Amino acid sequence: MPNVRAGGGCRARRGALLLLAAGIAAGPGAAQEAGAPVVVRFADGNTVPLRQWSLSYEYFTWPEGGSQVDGTAVRRTAPDLWVGRKAIPLGGATLQIEYVTTERERDVDGEARKVKVPQARTIKLIREGKTTQLKLEAPHRELLAPDGDKKQMVTTRSLDLRGESLTGTKMDICVVSYTVLVECGERPEHQVVQIEFPQ
Repeated sequence: MPNVRAGGGCRARRGALLLLAAGIAAGPGAAQEAGAPVVVRFADGNTVPLRQWSLSYEYFTWPEGGSQVDGTAVRRTAPDLWVGRKAIPLGGATLQIEYVTTERERDVDGEARKVKVPQARTIKLIREGKTTQLKLEAPHRELLAPDGDKKQMVTTRSLDLRGESLTGTKMDICVVSYTVLVECGERPEHQVVQIEFPQ
């Protein structure tokens, strides 16, 4: 099963920072209400179609000069892929996510040990037979919080895909992480390797 939870709840991977209050910021065209579903493929070979989908960018904001402890987790939804300052339309495109292996420290049987885990490094955008390689770059604050206080610090945490399965189960799939504070796709059944977007 993919890294999801029914009922639209938060995933366990988030960690202690999710104990802080969360805000929601909805962007224009946030959900794809009609039409064909997106098809998500995982590293273990399983596929999941999702309808009424949206890309959900989670970021964290806190006062300039202050502590992240005083911050807030916020989400902004969009139909486009945000890379740096660019908003890339995804209609009719296929995203392929490429990984590298990196070492992370994990608690294993009560001991801190280094383990090898996959980490998303680049994204390939395929459309009409043409492939464009994109660097995995976090969205700029102008996209995440265009009307936000410029004195607020902003850091992007993850890109998630939210939607509903064909049987009506609400799903929240972590696509890529922009920070070591968020665990995303460390096991094959959770690791998104391809998303096909309808036209």
